[in-house]
Amino acid sequence: MKGRKTRGAARWKRAVCLVLAGLLTLCLCSCSPVSKFRLRTKRNAGVGIDVSGCRIERETDTTGWFGDGEYLLVLDCGGNEEKILDQVRGWKGFPLTEGLREAVYGEGLAGAYGIPEIGRGAWLFYDRFPDGDADRRSDEKLLSRPARDFTLVMYDADSGRLYYLESDT
Repeated sequence: MKGRKTRGAARWKRAVCLVLAGLLTLCLCSCSPVSKFRLRTKRNAGVGIDVSGCRIERETDTTGWFGDGEYLLVLDCGGNEEKILDQVRGWKGFPLTEGLREAVYGEGLAGAYGIPEIGRGAWLFYDRFPDGDADRRSDEKLLSRPARDFTLVMYDADSGRLYYLESDT
Protein backbone atom coordinates (compact mmCIF):
# COMPACT_ATOMS: atom_id res chain seq x y z
CA MET A 1 0.00 0.00 0.00
CA LYS A 2 2.88 2.35 0.81
CA GLY A 3 4.27 2.05 -2.75
CA ARG A 4 0.93 3.01 -4.28
CA LYS A 5 0.69 6.16 -2.16
CA THR A 6 4.20 7.18 -3.11
CA ARG A 7 3.57 6.66 -6.83
CA GLY A 8 0.23 8.48 -6.62
CA ALA A 9 1.81 11.43 -4.84
CA ALA A 10 4.65 11.53 -7.36
CA ARG A 11 2.18 11.61 -10.26
CA TRP A 12 0.19 14.33 -8.59
CA LYS A 13 3.33 16.43 -8.00
CA ARG A 14 4.42 15.90 -11.59
CA ALA A 15 1.00 16.98 -12.89
CA VAL A 16 1.03 20.10 -10.71
CA CYS A 17 4.55 20.96 -11.88
CA LEU A 18 3.57 20.55 -15.53
CA VAL A 19 0.52 22.78 -15.09
CA LEU A 20 2.59 25.44 -13.29
CA ALA A 21 5.32 25.28 -15.94
CA GLY A 22 2.71 25.69 -18.67
CA LEU A 23 1.15 28.69 -16.93
CA LEU A 24 4.56 30.29 -16.39
CA THR A 25 5.46 29.79 -20.05
CA LEU A 26 2.15 31.28 -21.11
CA CYS A 27 2.67 34.31 -18.86
CA LEU A 28 6.22 34.90 -20.03
CA CYS A 29 5.32 34.60 -23.69
CA SER A 30 2.20 36.74 -23.53
CA CYS A 31 3.73 39.54 -21.48
CA SER A 32 6.42 40.70 -23.86
CA PRO A 33 6.06 44.38 -24.84
CA VAL A 34 5.61 43.50 -28.51
CA SER A 35 2.76 41.15 -27.54
CA LYS A 36 1.23 43.93 -25.44
CA PHE A 37 1.62 46.25 -28.42
CA ARG A 38 -0.22 43.79 -30.66
CA LEU A 39 -3.02 43.33 -28.13
CA ARG A 40 -3.38 47.08 -27.63
CA THR A 41 -3.41 47.86 -31.35
CA LYS A 42 -6.11 45.25 -31.95
CA ARG A 43 -8.42 47.35 -29.77
CA ASN A 44 -7.80 50.41 -31.92
CA ALA A 45 -9.13 49.74 -35.39
CA GLY A 46 -6.65 50.56 -38.11
CA VAL A 47 -3.65 51.13 -35.84
CA GLY A 48 -2.25 47.66 -36.52
CA ILE A 49 1.31 47.77 -37.78
CA ASP A 50 3.90 45.00 -38.09
CA VAL A 51 6.76 45.83 -35.75
CA SER A 52 8.36 42.39 -35.75
CA GLY A 53 11.69 43.75 -37.02
CA CYS A 54 11.84 46.54 -34.43
CA ARG A 55 13.70 46.50 -31.13
CA ILE A 56 11.99 47.53 -27.91
CA GLU A 57 13.79 50.55 -26.56
CA ARG A 58 11.50 51.55 -23.71
CA GLU A 59 8.12 50.71 -22.24
CA THR A 60 6.29 52.67 -19.57
CA ASP A 61 2.88 51.79 -18.17
CA THR A 62 1.30 53.99 -15.50
CA THR A 63 -2.16 52.58 -16.05
CA GLY A 64 -3.75 51.83 -12.72
CA TRP A 65 -6.37 49.34 -11.64
CA PHE A 66 -9.21 51.44 -13.08
CA GLY A 67 -7.46 52.05 -16.39
CA ASP A 68 -6.42 55.68 -15.92
CA GLY A 69 -2.86 56.56 -16.86
CA GLU A 70 -0.56 56.37 -19.82
CA TYR A 71 1.16 53.63 -21.75
CA LEU A 72 4.17 54.38 -23.93
CA LEU A 73 6.13 51.95 -26.05
CA VAL A 74 9.18 53.23 -27.93
CA LEU A 75 10.45 50.95 -30.67
CA ASP A 76 13.73 51.36 -32.52
CA CYS A 77 12.91 50.39 -36.10
CA GLY A 78 16.35 51.17 -37.50
CA GLY A 79 17.09 48.90 -40.43
CA ASN A 80 13.37 48.43 -41.10
CA GLU A 81 12.66 51.94 -42.38
CA GLU A 82 11.34 50.79 -45.77
CA LYS A 83 8.94 48.32 -44.21
CA ILE A 84 7.65 50.85 -41.65
CA LEU A 85 7.38 53.70 -44.17
CA ASP A 86 5.35 51.44 -46.43
CA GLN A 87 2.94 50.70 -43.56
CA VAL A 88 2.48 54.33 -42.47
CA ARG A 89 1.86 55.62 -46.00
CA GLY A 90 -1.80 56.42 -45.27
CA TRP A 91 -1.06 58.25 -42.01
CA LYS A 92 -0.86 62.03 -41.65
CA GLY A 93 2.45 63.83 -41.96
CA PHE A 94 3.88 66.11 -39.29
CA PRO A 95 3.22 68.58 -37.76
CA LEU A 96 0.51 67.41 -35.36
CA THR A 97 -2.78 69.31 -35.23
CA GLU A 98 -2.97 72.08 -32.64
CA GLY A 99 -5.22 69.95 -30.41
CA LEU A 100 -2.88 66.98 -30.41
CA ARG A 101 0.14 69.18 -29.97
CA GLU A 102 -1.50 70.73 -26.89
CA ALA A 103 -2.55 67.33 -25.50
CA VAL A 104 0.88 65.73 -25.93
CA TYR A 105 3.42 68.53 -25.65
CA GLY A 106 1.48 71.30 -23.88
CA GLU A 107 0.20 69.16 -21.02
CA GLY A 108 3.52 67.56 -20.22
CA LEU A 109 3.07 64.03 -21.58
CA ALA A 110 5.99 64.41 -23.98
CA GLY A 111 8.24 65.88 -21.31
CA ALA A 112 7.33 63.23 -18.76
CA TYR A 113 8.13 60.39 -21.16
CA GLY A 114 10.94 61.92 -23.18
CA ILE A 115 9.09 62.13 -26.48
CA PRO A 116 11.05 64.54 -28.70
CA GLU A 117 9.65 67.03 -31.17
CA ILE A 118 9.25 65.12 -34.40
CA GLY A 119 9.77 67.04 -37.61
CA ARG A 120 9.64 64.37 -40.28
CA GLY A 121 7.53 61.24 -40.26
CA ALA A 122 3.91 60.23 -39.88
CA TRP A 123 1.29 59.96 -37.16
CA LEU A 124 -2.02 58.26 -36.57
CA PHE A 125 -4.64 59.28 -34.01
CA TYR A 126 -7.45 57.13 -32.64
CA ASP A 127 -10.07 58.56 -30.26
CA ARG A 128 -11.17 56.00 -27.67
CA PHE A 129 -13.61 58.29 -25.82
CA PRO A 130 -17.03 56.59 -25.71
CA ASP A 131 -18.94 58.96 -27.97
CA GLY A 132 -21.19 57.19 -30.45
CA ASP A 133 -21.30 59.92 -33.09
CA ALA A 134 -17.62 60.86 -32.97
CA ASP A 135 -15.19 60.34 -35.82
CA ARG A 136 -12.50 58.15 -34.22
CA ARG A 137 -9.78 59.65 -36.45
CA SER A 138 -10.57 63.24 -35.55
CA ASP A 139 -9.09 65.03 -32.56
CA GLU A 140 -11.58 67.89 -32.94
CA LYS A 141 -13.34 67.23 -29.61
CA LEU A 142 -10.22 66.13 -27.70
CA LEU A 143 -9.58 69.31 -25.74
CA SER A 144 -13.24 70.17 -25.13
CA ARG A 145 -14.14 67.23 -22.90
CA PRO A 146 -13.06 66.26 -19.40
CA ALA A 147 -11.56 62.88 -20.30
CA ARG A 148 -8.87 62.30 -22.87
CA ASP A 149 -8.89 58.68 -23.94
CA PHE A 150 -6.85 58.39 -27.09
CA THR A 151 -4.10 56.52 -28.88
CA LEU A 152 -1.40 58.32 -30.83
CA VAL A 153 1.20 56.47 -32.88
CA MET A 154 4.07 58.55 -34.23
CA TYR A 155 6.87 57.44 -36.51
CA ASP A 156 10.00 59.60 -36.47
CA ALA A 157 11.62 59.13 -39.87
CA ASP A 158 14.83 60.87 -38.77
CA SER A 159 15.54 58.55 -35.83
CA GLY A 160 13.68 55.44 -37.04
CA ARG A 161 11.68 55.30 -33.80
CA LEU A 162 8.01 54.47 -33.42
CA TYR A 163 6.20 55.98 -30.42
CA TYR A 164 2.97 54.30 -29.37
CA LEU A 165 1.14 56.37 -26.74
CA GLU A 166 -2.16 55.63 -25.04
CA SER A 167 -3.66 58.18 -22.67
CA ASP A 168 -6.63 57.48 -20.42
CA THR A 169 -7.78 60.19 -18.03
